[in-house]
Amino acid sequence: MTTSETYNGWKNYPTWNVKLWIDNDEGLYNEARRIAVIIREQAPQDDNVLAGIWTAEETARFRLADHVKQWVRDDLAPDLGASFAADLLGYALDQVDWEEIAVALLDD
Repeated sequence: MTTSETYNGWKNYPTWNVKLWIDNDEGLYNEARRIAVIIREQAPQDDNVLAGIWTAEETARFRLADHVKQWVRDDLAPDLGASFAADLLGYALDQVDWEEIAVALLDD
């Protein structure tokens, strides 16, 4: 039996769920868009682009993925302390494809 690991066109359920919450909360969506615009504008001047390591598009994708991951983990996810719920939340957030979310935000 073959099972698909995708969920509603996204890599998996945690990725879909994070993007769903960002898209369906006006404040979160506006903040995500604001961050994406800033990172896209700054990408051509990034040291990795100037050194020829990454393209501006790659830089924007990588930097935005890192930023959204940190934002969700540090500001949006509740601090559950050392608990069963914290372990499950941490596991789910580890499954998120942050680059997939970054690409979607940059394409918006």
